[in-house]
Amino acid sequence: MHVVAIVNPVRSPRPNTKPFEAVSPLRFQDAPSAEADLVLLFGGDGTLNRHLRALVEVQVPVLCVPSGSGNDFAMAHGVRVPEDALAVFRDFVGGKAQVVQRDLGTITGEHGLRYFCCCANVGMDADAARRTNALPNWLKERGGYFLGGLGAMCGYKAEKLKVSGDRVHGGELSERGWFVSVSNTPTFGGGLKIAPQAKLDDGFLDVTYCREVPRRELLWHYPKILRGKHIGLEQLHVFRSSAVSIETESPQPIFADGEYIGETPCEIAVAPRVLKVATR
Repeated sequence: MHVVAIVNPVRSPRPNTKPFEAVSPLRFQDAPSAEADLVLLFGGDGTLNRHLRALVEVQVPVLCVPSGSGNDFAMAHGVRVPEDALAVFRDFVGGKAQVVQRDLGTITGEHGLRYFCCCANVGMDADAARRTNALPNWLKERGGYFLGGLGAMCGYKAEKLKVSGDRVHGGELSERGWFVSVSNTPTFGGGLKIAPQAKLDDGFLDVTYCREVPRRELLWHYPKILRGKHIGLEQLHVFRSSAVSIETESPQPIFADGEYIGETPCEIAVAPRVLKVATR
């Protein structure tokens, strides 16, 4: 069996690959290979994000070994710790694991087209990702996004956001707002339950738009967002769509899977079942 292993090159300390090498030999590479039977990716959502285009092109199944600051894509498949991934890997080598097709999101703008696996953010959530990325790795892994989110809530200023799409109520949302998040997975940022109803194979993305409300009101509802209990709040517009466009008064950063993608305006759409994933 030909298994390609990709390790986040800036990760310190380096993930422990020996338990996996004891199951099957690994070929360490910098990118996926079409000759592989499986790509074993040691890292988090950001590491996966950087290899999504290649994974879509080669159509080789991927198995994520959670070892990043945010591991929401792996968690969406029941893989919460490296030992969970090792169990799936044993099953795959033994011919017992499943290979499923998963949706991805695409972001198109002046930066070209980029895939994302978990969530794309504009506004306060993007600012939270920027603040989180500035933290040391040990802190990012221990509630870093929570800290980044609190910092953004206190320091970010609401912008006028224009969101239009095939399932936007009235065809368009255009008002001052705190953020718009476009989700493929139920969680992002290491477990933040922004779209608890999201599914990875339904051909839709789940959009969460927060209109401008007093900052103290936003802080009051923050624990509900952490627990996924915010659906139904009048401050939010929550809907599913296969595609949305986002415009802002001035260019705003776009982050996806914790990675800086570019600036608004942009088009975000679902790419149905383009990624192969090994799972139980």
